[in-house]
Amino acid sequence: MRSIKVGLSISLTGAYSVQGRESWEGISLWVSDVNKEDGIFVRELGRKLPVELVYLDDRSSADVCRANTEKLIAESKADILLGPYSSSLALASAEVAEEAGVTLWNHGGSTEEMEERGFTCLVNAITPTGRYAEGIIKLVRSRDPAARRIASFSALDSGFSRSVARGTLLSGQENGFEVREFQFASGSEDFSDILDEAIGFAPDLILGMGRAHDDLALARHVIDRKVKVNAAAFIAASIKLFADTFGRSAEGFTSSSQWEEGIGITPDAGPSPREFAGRFRRAYGKHPDYTAAQGYNIGLIVRKCIEDTGTLDDGALRKSARGEKLTTFYGRFGTDGNGFQTAHEMVVVQWQGGKKAIVSPEKYSEAGFIYPMHPAY
Repeated sequence: MRSIKVGLSISLTGAYSVQGRESWEGISLWVSDVNKEDGIFVRELGRKLPVELVYLDDRSSADVCRANTEKLIAESKADILLGPYSSSLALASAEVAEEAGVTLWNHGGSTEEMEERGFTCLVNAITPTGRYAEGIIKLVRSRDPAARRIASFSALDSGFSRSVARGTLLSGQENGFEVREFQFASGSEDFSDILDEAIGFAPDLILGMGRAHDDLALARHVIDRKVKVNAAAFIAASIKLFADTFGRSAEGFTSSSQWEEGIGITPDAGPSPREFAGRFRRAYGKHPDYTAAQGYNIGLIVRKCIEDTGTLDDGALRKSARGEKLTTFYGRFGTDGNGFQTAHEMVVVQWQGGKKAIVSPEKYSEAGFIYPMHPAY
């Protein structure tokens, strides 16, 4: 029976497996929900087609991801090619898709390097890395006009981390901060020396912008040394793993997040944020992080484009996506003419009382921003 074949290279093992598996769970839930409705109506065929998910474990390796993407295009003949989780893997997949002239529906790689390299076969659904720290910096500035310094920690061998650091520098300077960058090699376990340097800099805000395992290692040093700072933010503090790792010591830490269950959005299509979260909990017995939401959301966008165009033609779907203005449970979707996301807005979250609460922007806030932070350590 004819189906809509959705191809996916995803990290079910390796360094990105926590976020990769959550992304896969979100995508799989979307497939299940669509197929409960007998599939997606394709107008040129005059009937609904079920969705078939073909996925391959890339083992968190760029080389394996490239090979998987080639296989999904050439052998599996995927109608829709979804990107992997992580900026480095998304770049690898995008290179293959670009060469083949096939659209990559990117839900998990936020690096701006794709735009810088001029890829033309992309549909990006998430806020780019250069804007990750923007909301946190503006929030600290609004709370503390006298704040002066930001210490930003970035992995020199991570394109994602470097891109966030560049955005931090620009946003920090625009908001009147002196920003000093402290670099480390991804996978480092000992941050003693650069943390000593950062403490000597006397920052008002510490920003950790590495991969999840780097952020966790650095945060461990901050906690163990009982570093006194007005605000400490880590990208990894947006996921449940942060609180699972540090328990009460996660209190007061801040992050930016692509999505949270408590965000007050009325969608044009698909479930509300709480409806999605409820479905996810029933399916997997746990709360969804933003990575799961990103996976489900890209499915909603694909479905809307298929229904609008009435076809599975790759070029027509790409063109449709670039003209689409849509609000889902994940937030606003809208791209520029090259497929790069311009509409989606991130939120700032803070761990308070053992729970993650949205503290900015004000229209979505669930709690006030605690500043200076009151760490449990």
